[in-house]
Amino acid sequence: MFMFAGAASSLAPIIQCAHSWAADENAALKSLCSGKLSFFNVHTREGVSVKYLNSRGEFDRRAMTKLNRVFRCRHNHEAHPIDRNLYVLLDAIKSKLGSHERPYLLISGYRSPELNDYLRSRSVAVSDRSFHLRGMAADVSMEGVRLADIRNVAVSLNAGGVGEYSNFVHVDVGPVRSW
Repeated sequence: MFMFAGAASSLAPIIQCAHSWAADENAALKSLCSGKLSFFNVHTREGVSVKYLNSRGEFDRRAMTKLNRVFRCRHNHEAHPIDRNLYVLLDAIKSKLGSHERPYLLISGYRSPELNDYLRSRSVAVSDRSFHLRGMAADVSMEGVRLADIRNVAVSLNAGGVGEYSNFVHVDVGPVRSW
């Protein structure tokens, strides 16, 4: 059982988002999207299910605030603006997988510098320039969907960084690369 993030959030609305792609790239990915996303944060045990894009492809501010809250740092609960293109990319991946009804399991969204430093002290796989620090990355999985399938679809979209790990796939909207 998990709690969905609602409008009665104690955090101030987080509605400003960075933009890393050219408009035409975003439009191409948006054409694949359902406009709906669902996440369950495995650390905070919160979930959200929202329609974040309207029929004209415009972002819904309230939905973005709810998504940003679920993506907040698990260490200090700091919310940070998440790049809208990350949500579009995650929606496109989900759509290409045909997994519209399944929520993403969110392992890591935004990371504060303190959390990132702590994780770096425990693993060489954590970058000191992680895109998580800028709200441009997510580590996700999905029940009933193989990690390799998520990875392969993400790589095929050619829209950022993709890495497969033992229990999640890292997706970011930085430079195109894979590991």
